[in-house]
Amino acid sequence: MLQKIRALSPPQRLVAGAALVSLVLTGMSLADSRGLTRLRKLDRDLARQEQLNQQLRDENAALARTIKLLSPPVNDAALEKAAREQLGFVRPDEVVFKFE
Repeated sequence: MLQKIRALSPPQRLVAGAALVSLVLTGMSLADSRGLTRLRKLDRDLARQEQLNQQLRDENAALARTIKLLSPPVNDAALEKAAREQLGFVRPDEVVFKFE
């Protein structure tokens, strides 16, 4: 084995040495309890962030639909719904009952 290494040119030895060091460091980081623990934590964080991003995309899509409905030409039903839900508007002939 040592003869094979000596038969390599200096650049080849450098590449082989770098590959060996890389393998050793990778093995050490995976064997370290913090290495795998940190990897799992980062995976959980990534999954949670992707879920949050999907919720935000859904919310953005809903807001875009609302904007489209309230943009000219204005949809009267959508405008009334928005005024009632967001601003609490009621018609003059309506009675509001609040339950707490």
